[in-house]
Amino acid sequence: MEAVLREGEQLDDLQCAGLYIIQKRGTFRYGTDAVLLANYAARRINASAGLRARLSGGGRKRVNIVDVGTGTGIIPILLCGKLNAQAGQLHIDAVEIQPEMCELAGRSVDLNDLGGTVEVRCADICESGLANVSYDAVTLNPPYVRAGSGLRNDTGGIAAARHEVYRTQEEMIAAAAGLLKYHGMMYLVDRPDRLADALGALRGAGVEPVELTMVHADLSAPPVMFLCAGRKGGGKGLKVTAPLMADNYGGC
Repeated sequence: MEAVLREGEQLDDLQCAGLYIIQKRGTFRYGTDAVLLANYAARRINASAGLRARLSGGGRKRVNIVDVGTGTGIIPILLCGKLNAQAGQLHIDAVEIQPEMCELAGRSVDLNDLGGTVEVRCADICESGLANVSYDAVTLNPPYVRAGSGLRNDTGGIAAARHEVYRTQEEMIAAAAGLLKYHGMMYLVDRPDRLADALGALRGAGVEPVELTMVHADLSAPPVMFLCAGRKGGGKGLKVTAPLMADNYGGC
């Protein structure tokens, strides 16, 4: 592996299956939320007997995943390491609206020799051209600050990653839901103050919330994030799991 780094860039070891990612100082960089979401989705995909069998090959159809708002490409890259699919049995479309982030994500994909599995698509998720009802799973880490709220840092794509600059949470969930197969799963991470919005948007898009996990930095304090799984066309019944510690959910 030979990384050709440009000015201001660094190569970070993801501590997962020998994978690395290119990041640029002073621009948007992935956070704990993305790692949590990748782990959350991977554990549930691996726990599905049907999806696990398809990932293992044997003439079965490949598993198709789309990551909405991929940023640096961290979630698709981690999923490749965590799902351990046979060649040709996993395809991930990584959709990102910001050209500079698409370019960075694409280089990280190539660096890890994942070009046959991950395709970076520079597009608005609401106008992506991706085929509806064709994905087994969606991962979504939407901007957590509502449009018109909070102080913005407009440096290096940071504002678009944190604020609803291009699309709202509701719009992103609706577009992502349209890509899912019937009974496909959506995996979402966001901040607690957006929980009611997220649950309403999921149901409004025909995706029933089936599991909710609150994430804490300290169990004596309020949660800092939540993870949610929703099933398209699923029956009602939300399971709330035990809380999760943010610093105890890493590794491959």
